[in-house]
Amino acid sequence: MGAALRKNKVRKFLPAFLVLLGFLLAGAAPWARAQDAPQLPLPSEDFYLNDAASVISEGTKAVVLQKNAELAEKYGAQIVVYTVDALPVSGYAQRVEYLRSLMNSWQVGGASGRGLLLALSISDEDYLAVAGEGLKAEFTTEALKSLLDLQLETDFAAKAYDSGVSKFFLAAAGQADAYFAAHPEQIGAGEPLSQPTEGEASPSKPEKKRSAGQAVILWVCVGAGVVAAVSLAIFFLAGRAQARRYSRRTVHRRSSVIYPAHSTVTRHESMPMVQIKSRSSSGAYRTTQKPARSRSNTDWRQ
Repeated sequence: MGAALRKNKVRKFLPAFLVLLGFLLAGAAPWARAQDAPQLPLPSEDFYLNDAASVISEGTKAVVLQKNAELAEKYGAQIVVYTVDALPVSGYAQRVEYLRSLMNSWQVGGASGRGLLLALSISDEDYLAVAGEGLKAEFTTEALKSLLDLQLETDFAAKAYDSGVSKFFLAAAGQADAYFAAHPEQIGAGEPLSQPTEGEASPSKPEKKRSAGQAVILWVCVGAGVVAAVSLAIFFLAGRAQARRYSRRTVHRRSSVIYPAHSTVTRHESMPMVQIKSRSSSGAYRTTQKPARSRSNTDWRQ
């Protein structure tokens, strides 16, 4: 009885436990993805040019630094160039997300998001550019694709990376200058831009919120797991205690119960003996005993 009672309780409790386990796994999934996310590099000392692939000349570097200083002072805008041997993620959507995370980490364009990031992945022959929120109106996805095709594609295919970067940067800087000159209301009061130097990269507010949220999710999952484990332990211990109490009040199933044993004794074998007197040939009487005759040879129980 105790085992059957425990099985019934387990059947009732199992769906709720599976639902709780599903919530735990769903909550832990974002944290697991965050742990698998690639490490973001730190900004370079020059900030506006991070030439990890070493494909940019000193002349192009000087142009990038000088023009960015003007854009930052006049409009609070920044155009950063990043070259690397290979980006740590593959696929267009994944690379766009990675570069946006990089922009947030480096704070390209400041809090207003007036930033543009050009990335070259040399070994896998890929390049792409992403714009911050403050420049999306001018540098839409189609506008960036057209700019890359016109200014960078030919030189990149010929492995003339320095020339392609120089052409793209000057064209993008001129387009940003014209956009803000035509839309002075987009500039606003402006705010001084401070670039994190190498070794001092600080995550943006969205990244800080996301990190805090991931930590909260992790601790919630851990707490829920502990509660689930304790609940299961209490449940099984209570079931065993109840089974012990029940076994003290009832006869154990496995104890032997005495029943009348089956017998093949027939009816005439269980009948009383009858004395019969008969006369012998000498004329003397003798007495014999015989069981009473039965009507059938079937078991007397039937």
